[in-house]
Amino acid sequence: MGNVIFIGVAIFLWFTFFGDESGCEKYASNLSCSYVKEKATYEVYYWVNVTEGEEKDNKYVGSVVGLQNCRDLAIEYSRRVSDQWSERAYICALMKDGNRMEKHRL
Repeated sequence: MGNVIFIGVAIFLWFTFFGDESGCEKYASNLSCSYVKEKATYEVYYWVNVTEGEEKDNKYVGSVVGLQNCRDLAIEYSRRVSDQWSERAYICALMKDGNRMEKHRL
């Protein structure tokens, strides 16, 4: 009986501190940092001429896994449309279980 309790507590602690739901302060997320950076699927949005502030210029450009891939796709898109790159011009919308959960940048 003691082993079962020990295993149950160990599993709980593992998922609390190391699982996908463990939280990541750096990205202000309830999900783990490794999940946010490397495992999460993102919808990538790019805002052409972001300094102009025209909401209609904000476009969905694709879906990727990982924050680096999100940024890379946004850079590629900015080149394709001949827009001057700005870190403010893109956003990565984290998708989980079919829902848009959080927004991040690398």
